[in-house]
Amino acid sequence: MQNFYERYKSHILLKEIGISGQKHIKSSSVLIVGAGGLGSPLALYLAAAGVGTIGIIDFDTVDVSNLQRQIIYNDSDVGKSKVEIAKERIEKLNPEIKVNAYNEKFISVNALDIFRNYDVVADAADNFQTRYLINDACALSGIPDVWASVYKFEGQVSIFDAKKGACYRCFHPIAPKHGSVPSCGESGVIGAITGIIGSIQACEVLKIITGAGMPLIGRLLYFDALNMLTKEFKIKKDKNCSLCGTNPSIKELTDYDEVCQINKFAENEITSDELKIKLKNKKNIKIISICEENEKQNLVFPNSLPVALNNIVFLKDKLNTNSDTIFVCKYGYKSIYAIRLLKEAGYKGKMYSLKGGTDKY
Repeated sequence: MQNFYERYKSHILLKEIGISGQKHIKSSSVLIVGAGGLGSPLALYLAAAGVGTIGIIDFDTVDVSNLQRQIIYNDSDVGKSKVEIAKERIEKLNPEIKVNAYNEKFISVNALDIFRNYDVVADAADNFQTRYLINDACALSGIPDVWASVYKFEGQVSIFDAKKGACYRCFHPIAPKHGSVPSCGESGVIGAITGIIGSIQACEVLKIITGAGMPLIGRLLYFDALNMLTKEFKIKKDKNCSLCGTNPSIKELTDYDEVCQINKFAENEITSDELKIKLKNKKNIKIISICEENEKQNLVFPNSLPVALNNIVFLKDKLNTNSDTIFVCKYGYKSIYAIRLLKEAGYKGKMYSLKGGTDKY
């Protein structure tokens, strides 16, 4: 017990936490969905705080472009499983806690089974379909969703707890069209903002666990790092909400690819087998690899033309409309979005997106 007092002395000295609060932290369990820019500081601070059980779910591997903001990783981790590396780093920081690493995609089939083992869920995801799934699983499980997002120099944090206030659907009842809100990889993000917002997220999780202060339930904190400004917005519970309203229509989980309109251009997708046949039988094919300037060259298609997503429309007058153009990216999402951009720009040639991306090729 002496080590307990010594390690967490700075918490115990706080009257809002004390010994009782620290014991609550030790007996608590928190699931982090996403081991990226937000998940990195979130996991490290929760581990340092002594959260008894930390779960991390993410199916991605470390890429060199992650290192600018995902501080739990280093250069030697590139290509390795994010959750396995995160588990290793957390256990080194605090060997007294238990870490559960879920190296799998977060989907409706596994969501409730995983969530039932945790007191709080922290949403560190980077896409809307996952955010809706986290929110719905939290509401159906009766646990709070500590949500955050970052964009360029900006960040937002709130807590969606359907038992005490609004849920994410009260805030965003209609999912935006896929591609209408660019990801960090597409728009850029200052690395430090993920540390600031992820740390605020961790603070909110600890407040929920200990009962200290006023958690951001029914409130949204907006942070503008470029101008160093903060604003607060109220989020009211919607009595007509399809999930937590008086007559909810959502009573079970589903995957939200279609809700977020990822499949809008599914007719342009091509499977790995179909592409291999095309490459074998047809020479008049151009492969475009969607990658940003700081990303490594595509190793699956080393002879492909690398183009950043924000430069895609400039290909309109350079591509041969008599050729088949195949767009590839890691997961198959950016490539679909590239096709959408070129179609909206008026390009009439045949275009295909590699289904599932190069990870599935």
